[in-house]
Amino acid sequence: MPRTKEQFELLRKESRQKIQDAALEVFARQGYHSSTVSSIAKAAGVSQGLLYNYFKSKEDVLRQLMTGMISDVMAKYLPFKPGDKITRKDFINVINFSVDVVLEKPSYWKLYFSIFVQPEVMSIVMDEVMKMSEPYLKTFTRYFADKGDKDPVTMLRYFSAVMDGIQLHCMIDPETFPADKIKKLLIKQFA
Repeated sequence: MPRTKEQFELLRKESRQKIQDAALEVFARQGYHSSTVSSIAKAAGVSQGLLYNYFKSKEDVLRQLMTGMISDVMAKYLPFKPGDKITRKDFINVINFSVDVVLEKPSYWKLYFSIFVQPEVMSIVMDEVMKMSEPYLKTFTRYFADKGDKDPVTMLRYFSAVMDGIQLHCMIDPETFPADKIKKLLIKQFA
């Protein structure tokens, strides 16, 4: 029996997601450079031809994977839109989310950190990531400025660096990392 247009679109969406999920695992486990289109297709249980039907190259898989995940994270967890004036409560939610999300999705964050410490790989996704992040960075800078920080740009960079370190520790030691106590310290210092 022929499929409807909706059924066909659902199958296409499921296949793309299956490939991206497999790519996430392969990239996180093997590293970007050691990963191949063949290893991604094998992990997804699809042919290389089908993978190329959805993605132009390994770089395209990475680019779409990263931008899709960042977009999902922003849409799901940031309680405001870029340009909104964020409240202390909003910022506390960002702190809580920033710790909790790493504990919930370690594979994604392993990939995220491995990408960001490899300049040649980061260059594949940097333009898109910055385009997506820039409005939020301005919103966070304004939050620190509204709090009275004399140098809100530096404060945002400091906050980001502290969060990166905390997230790294969450990945390294998720079982014994004192997440709740750390979140309280972050709130006390930054909110």
